[in-house]
Amino acid sequence: MITITASSASARHSPGKGQGYDLTLAFIGNPSVGKSAFFTRLTGVGVEVSNYPGTTVELIRGSVKAGDRTLELVDLPGIYSLGATGEDEQVTRECLLLERPDVVVNILDASRLERNLFLTFQLLELDIPMVIALNQVDLAEKMGIRVDAVKLSELLGLPVVPTVATKGKGLDEVVLVALEEYEKEKEKEKEKEKEKETVQKHLKVRYSEWVRDALSELDSDFPELPFCAKMGALLNDAELVGLCCKGDEARLLLSAGRRLRQHLELRHSVSLSDTVARDLFGEAGQLVDSVLTRFEPEKTLKDRVDELLTSQRFGIAVLISSLLLTFLAVFRIGGFLEGLIVDEFFEPFLIVPVEAMTSGMNPVLRNILIYSLRGVEAGAAIAIPYLTVFYIILSVFEDSGYLTRAAFLLDNLTHRLGLHGRAVIPLVLGFGCNVPAIMSVHALGTKREKRIASVLISLVPCSARTVIILGLVGVYVGFWPAVSIYVLQLLIIAVTGRILGKTLPGQRSGFIMEMAPLRRPELGSTLQKTWLKSREFIYIAFPLLIVGSAFLGIADALGLLDLFQTLVEPVSVGLLGLPAFAATALVFGILRKEMALQILAVLAGTANFAAVLTPLQMYEFAVITTIYVPCVATIAVLKHELGGKDTFLIVLFTVLLALVVGMSIRVFGGPFLL
Repeated sequence: MITITASSASARHSPGKGQGYDLTLAFIGNPSVGKSAFFTRLTGVGVEVSNYPGTTVELIRGSVKAGDRTLELVDLPGIYSLGATGEDEQVTRECLLLERPDVVVNILDASRLERNLFLTFQLLELDIPMVIALNQVDLAEKMGIRVDAVKLSELLGLPVVPTVATKGKGLDEVVLVALEEYEKEKEKEKEKEKEKETVQKHLKVRYSEWVRDALSELDSDFPELPFCAKMGALLNDAELVGLCCKGDEARLLLSAGRRLRQHLELRHSVSLSDTVARDLFGEAGQLVDSVLTRFEPEKTLKDRVDELLTSQRFGIAVLISSLLLTFLAVFRIGGFLEGLIVDEFFEPFLIVPVEAMTSGMNPVLRNILIYSLRGVEAGAAIAIPYLTVFYIILSVFEDSGYLTRAAFLLDNLTHRLGLHGRAVIPLVLGFGCNVPAIMSVHALGTKREKRIASVLISLVPCSARTVIILGLVGVYVGFWPAVSIYVLQLLIIAVTGRILGKTLPGQRSGFIMEMAPLRRPELGSTLQKTWLKSREFIYIAFPLLIVGSAFLGIADALGLLDLFQTLVEPVSVGLLGLPAFAATALVFGILRKEMALQILAVLAGTANFAAVLTPLQMYEFAVITTIYVPCVATIAVLKHELGGKDTFLIVLFTVLLALVVGMSIRVFGGPFLL
């Protein structure tokens, strides 16, 4: 019987063997196979479960008790192969080859078995004990797919356990079977003479003859080195070879692999990496033909709904309606909560009494206290209500599978912007947060596509910008003026993407997008994801906001704010027509976008912006904040993905664009908003 331990997870950015555990199980699989749900069910701790690729970029660890043993579980990033094409694959390979988990649990999606097996065959070449969790067998059955788990086990030479992770079916059995595999591995170590014989029971991919000849030559020259290192040398994967062997061995193996590869590619006029991929998929196809049975499933209500959601006419109408309802819900609920927090709690019970009690205090100390309290008020009243409501809705979209349908419907649009279908996911994710959205562009095929996608994501109104748009314009100017900012921003994104798509040099690549199945969101999962997304603000932004507010109080008491505002007054007041203190708020918005609004409330001395700004000024401030300089976290990720030069150009472009659009609104926006 497996016993769940409490509070047993932590996030780690680098591999490190767990201490105090009897053995380690690593969970690995393609994105959207239910891997994170599998892990969460077993450990009882919160990891983010998503239906789109690229959400699990860290190693998440947990533990369970199985009898008298404590097992460490490691949730590896969702990947399609072990090829080092991005950060996810690199983290996974380091964990597998440096940590060497005792058993690998490879989770396969029964409804997409052929594609999943590509990774399975690569894992087999690492010679780590492995168990197959054949997940989502219920979904496969509804799709008219039935997999013979017993025959699949015989052909792979591995234990195969059918599971339904979302319902907790088969999970305990997977762990118990993994323990059995671990015991078998220990027996092998005791009987070394039988080890080779046992390893050969696992399926071996039948590579093309000329690939086998090359591997045989490397076998004779480097008999002690593992198979995965030799395959890595043939594929010119220096990082993989470096993980498997060190020093002179690695250099000699890479040199021999390079010589063989060049000779063979010249002789056969075909890429060796393409041949290996073809052989792996060919093997997967033959295996699937042997174990999979298809039948005509009954058409359900869910199938009919899915057809409507993905139809170009009705689907687009639903998408537009969903976005409008999302903004309306955030606007109404967030506005109600903001008024409740400010008018019913902070102002009468904290702000006014503290201002009265500190009237005779030292100006610097008084400002530190009052400004810090204003910072707390601004964070609690402006950011949390809007962010929480937005993240709840976004989590429902993710968990239900609707996010990928939105991506499908917008696929044609992205092609016109010089991108392909895969870029839809980062662009849609950008409405939540630009940082993970830009991190996910590493999955795009070319440098050109990464640059275009990163520029466009930087302009996408993220949830922090939504706080400003709805908390300022939505509350004090009107719902439709707030919606018009999104329309304006989407127009800017479309024009920018069109220009970049036409002018930026480089190659385009093709992509077939996977459609996640429709699911009914679970309340627990939705609330859990909402908390995981919101806690970043509570743990990171809130302290920054309070410290920043206190710093502003000191600067105000010493007259430094007046000096700064005087220096930038020709731009903020002269060109843009905004109050001088708005420039200070814009500077703090670089730390986090929502801080621009929060600091604006602190500087204005009130969260009732209608008392200090005209509708035109509020609208202009919101638009400028939405366009100019991405937040510091986004800038850091841009530098990591694109380099310093491209990041500087993006920042410069957004600043100039914000100034031009801001001045245009001041000149032409009066008749519409005054």
